[in-house]
Amino acid sequence: MPEDPMVVDRTSNTGDAAKTIDGLVMLVNLFTPKEGQEQAFIDAQTAEYVRLKGKVAGWIGNRLGRAVDGSGQLVNVAMFDSMANYNGWRESALFAEHLEIIRPFVEKSAPGMYELLYSAGDL
Repeated sequence: MPEDPMVVDRTSNTGDAAKTIDGLVMLVNLFTPKEGQEQAFIDAQTAEYVRLKGKVAGWIGNRLGRAVDGSGQLVNVAMFDSMANYNGWRESALFAEHLEIIRPFVEKSAPGMYELLYSAGDL
């Protein structure tokens, strides 16, 4: 079975290093939309932000950006109040539904989880 382009083990967050994080975490995901599907992905992803608001424990918010080099690559940054709440989201039926909604538009996804070390300004 081919590797699922939407789920990568780097975001499972069950290793020893992830267990020591006590605070805010960020999911940074680079998306490559399928040919001709960039706007459809943007529309689906932003509709998901609205649909999921208030339904995901610990979810602080998201930002979506587009590469300025014309490549069509998109970046999604999501903030969660804890690794435990992020992992709960990742294992939920809502997350599975979310993947199925955006999957038709995505060629490749490259997610990674990060511990928030410093924050300045209001993003």
